[in-house]
Amino acid sequence: MISEQATIDFDAAQAAKEDGMHRVAVNADDEWADAALKVVHHYAQHCPYLTVNDLWAGMDTLGLTTHNNKAGGPVFLKAARNNWIEKTAETCVSSRPSRNKGDVRVWRSLLYKEAA
Repeated sequence: MISEQATIDFDAAQAAKEDGMHRVAVNADDEWADAALKVVHHYAQHCPYLTVNDLWAGMDTLGLTTHNNKAGGPVFLKAARNNWIEKTAETCVSSRPSRNKGDVRVWRSLLYKEAA
């Protein structure tokens, strides 16, 4: 018996990912998005590594929420374009119950300076 192997269209998958990120960014509340970027900047200045867990912790402290938790993705991409952080190959388990212990990306700060 011969089984057929599934073919994956990686270009279509990447285009769908980019489209989803764009839609989330466009629909994010401006006040929320501005505050989220400031939170990521703060963590990038004070921590050698950060994840979206840090973003949500900071936003929780500020009492700010969004209707779509995927809105954190575009914030991290903007911070990377601003040369504040860079993506690593590392992941860790999310601390947020809504993520069901799913993995989240670890980002390296480009702003962090260790205290002398």
